[in-house]
Amino acid sequence: MLLFRGRGIISALIRWQSRSPYSHAALLLPDGRIIESWQGAGVRVKSVTDWTDIEVYDVEGMGSFEWELALDFALELVGLGYDYKAVARFISRRPAADNERWFCSELVFAALESAGVDLLARISAAAVSPGMLALSPRLIRREGSIA
Repeated sequence: MLLFRGRGIISALIRWQSRSPYSHAALLLPDGRIIESWQGAGVRVKSVTDWTDIEVYDVEGMGSFEWELALDFALELVGLGYDYKAVARFISRRPAADNERWFCSELVFAALESAGVDLLARISAAAVSPGMLALSPRLIRREGSIA
């Protein structure tokens, strides 16, 4: 799992609003590409060339079978739109409705949940920011570079 310390203005707003150093989340594929949901693009698979400000985490309790389930879940969502309304919910604090759109941390949380791994108790995927993902006691920061 990846957590990003984005440098742009949108990233700064996300970090400020969520009171976290993180502004984005994604899943790392075995081939080094990522699955993410990005504004304007929705759920996509992308290659990363600059690994600056990206932290890699292993997830306690996830073996190869669980990772396969999580990645299959996320890959099935490729092409779906970005969930702007749910992101606005973070500002308004109103509950988000389920739909076929995803924002980054919602995608990551739901994918891991689909594999039977709960990162955080008693919270829905639509309520999880990148900074909240970082609070999970199941995350183990991987040292070193993957580039």
